[in-house]
Amino acid sequence: MSSEVPESTTDTTDAQTEPDTSVPTLTVVSTGPATFTRQVSADGTASILAEHDSVTLHIEREIRSANAFESVLDPTFRGSGPAVCKPVIVDDLLADHAMDGYQRDGRIDDWSVELTGTATDWKQLALDLVPDLHRCDTDEAAAVARLRNLAADGITNDGAVLAALDLVDQHEIDTYRSRLTELLSGPDGETD
Repeated sequence: MSSEVPESTTDTTDAQTEPDTSVPTLTVVSTGPATFTRQVSADGTASILAEHDSVTLHIEREIRSANAFESVLDPTFRGSGPAVCKPVIVDDLLADHAMDGYQRDGRIDDWSVELTGTATDWKQLALDLVPDLHRCDTDEAAAVARLRNLAADGITNDGAVLAALDLVDQHEIDTYRSRLTELLSGPDGETD
């Protein structure tokens, strides 16, 4: 009987963790200069501020749902520029995930933004987002278009491109594979 208790506990643990593994997880990583100002004390006679310049921040945020992803990317974006607004991403990360008192410093080009994830996670998340994008014949084609646009903007890792290529192959989507494969990074920045 004592051996049945651990099996039951293990089954419960596996059942609890199983839904988490099916949830796509991407990570937004942003690094750049910031200034930090914080009021140390304020009384009736004096106010003391702690101020530091030239601080470099590295902020990471996990994205586990289509709704969270939409806070980074506008899924109905129809312009000819980038699919994301870099200043908004950086400022939101600073506001939501840094200590109070940090503000973006320097030019926005001084900040890096990258969305990373496995090909499986990119594929699932892209398919979860497709109902909001109606410029393609199928949901899968819409997911490929979104993944390609993100990769072309240079903010994703190769997982997004591999997910798009998998969708192209799996659903026989009529698209130029070379437009996707040229976005893959190789050891010398070249594709195979």
